[in-house]
Amino acid sequence: MRTIKIYDRDDLIEISFDDIKKYHGYAAYMALGVGFRVVEAAFEALYGDEIPNRKDISILSGHGGPGFRDVFEFVTRAKTRGVYNVDVNYPKAQYDPYRPTGYAYVFTKESGESVEVLLKEDFLPPIFYDYLKKGRENDFTPEEYEDNERLKQELGNRAYEMPVEDLLIINRLK
Repeated sequence: MRTIKIYDRDDLIEISFDDIKKYHGYAAYMALGVGFRVVEAAFEALYGDEIPNRKDISILSGHGGPGFRDVFEFVTRAKTRGVYNVDVNYPKAQYDPYRPTGYAYVFTKESGESVEVLLKEDFLPPIFYDYLKKGRENDFTPEEYEDNERLKQELGNRAYEMPVEDLLIINRLK
C-alpha cells in the first residue's frame, strides 16, 4: 500500500488512501482518488526523495469541493494553518461546462518554489459534469443517483491506480 509521508514538526506521519477515506467518507470519492495522486505528484516534483514538513506547504486549489479540500487538509493541514486558498476562476483545467471550477492545484514551498498540477481533460467523462449539476439542483432520479455513486467510486479507484502521467500534468512554476 502506497503512503504519503510528511512531517508534522519532528513527527513522521504516513498517510494512506484508506486513511483519507476514513477522514472524508465516500461522498466525493472521485476527488479523493485524484487528490491523493495530486499530492503525490506535487511532493515528488517539489521535494524529490526528501520528505516535506507540513509547515512548509501552501496550496491554491482551483476546485472548492470538499473532497479535494479534505485530502489536502488531512495531509498538510493547510486550511487549518490558513495557507489553503480556493480560486475557482484559476485559468487552467476549466473543464466543467456548467460553472467555473478548475481541476488545477498549485503547491508552494516556503522558499517560493511552486508546482502546478492539472488533471488531464479526458479523465472525467461528460456525464460526470451532468451529474454534478443534477446534484447541485437536487434533480437526480434514483437510477441516476446510483449511477453517479458508482461512477465516483470507479473514477476515484481508477485515479488511484493509474500511472500518474496518464492522469496529471505537472508544471514547475518557480
